Amino acid sequence: MIGSISKGSDFDGCVSYALAVDKKDKEARLLYSEGVLDDSTQSIIEGFECQRHLNHRVEKWVGHISLSYSPEDSARLTDAAMVKLAQEYMEKMGIVNTQYIIARHLDTEHPHCHIVYNRGDNNGKCIDDGFERYRNVEICKELKRKYELTFGNGKDKVKTERLRGRDKTRQEIYLALRDALKVAKDWTSFQRELAKNGVAVRKKFRRNTTVVEGLSFVRDGRKFKASDIDKKRRFSYSNICRILDENKNGKKTATPSMPKAATRTPIPPSQKAPSVAEKVIDTTVGIAENLSAGIGGLFQTGPAYDPEEEAFIRQMNRRRKKKGRSM
Repeated sequence: MIGSISKGSDFDGCVSYALAVDKKDKEARLLYSEGVLDDSTQSIIEGFECQRHLNHRVEKWVGHISLSYSPEDSARLTDAAMVKLAQEYMEKMGIVNTQYIIARHLDTEHPHCHIVYNRGDNNGKCIDDGFERYRNVEICKELKRKYELTFGNGKDKVKTERLRGRDKTRQEIYLALRDALKVAKDWTSFQRELAKNGVAVRKKFRRNTTVVEGLSFVRDGRKFKASDIDKKRRFSYSNICRILDENKNGKKTATPSMPKAATRTPIPPSQKAPSVAEKVIDTTVGIAENLSAGIGGLFQTGPAYDPEEEAFIRQMNRRRKKKGRSM
């Protein structure tokens, strides 16, 4: 479960996108509506527009959230289950007492829905968005544990062919590094394996010394720091040296992997609560990953990447850069 949040000022465009209006390559189904007439797309838009005038100080009155799930949970995520999860997510995020719709997109293998809501609530107050990206991370992890949803396997399951530009190159470098570290036993063989996939290594040395401070990788003229390839620093200089040494000495190397998915049962809540240590570790990692996704893209680090949705989110975020006070 991944939540991606954006804001805007165009209910027409956001609602039309959520309902896949005039999109031949997309299919959507309206699952639920609250506070608006849903007999047509236009009536939904008009309902939102009417209420947003209750507070003229709110400049970004359109709230949009995409909730995406692993394809492995598809059988369990009926329309009713998806609505239940979306409503529980909204309540925990403090998105209450306002108009909203929940629409499900049906054109991809990963189940996902779009929530469009009015940031001006039924009383004309602006819904609080303080620390929403941090809260989003924690709440998504909480719901995944509660309903034993699949924890993603990260970049190993990203569909590279669906990526574009720097995102695609970054993923190709990641895969080349992963594969090279499975067989290389020293830096020479490591760089040779990378070269087979068009990847070059650049070392950054501490000034006037031979001490390596960092690494970067180049492919197709695009350069990435090691931390940009993997936020958990799996491809740092010290970590690569360790893996190469283990390969050389015949030790079993721990290849990059994500936490195993929890055993899945029907949608009722799990009775097992996570420990305090698990909460701290998962929250720290999740915040870093989600901030990266929130700033740079919607689904860059998981199998749910959709180039068109990525473009839509970026378009909404670009409209946020206007003069004047924004709420």
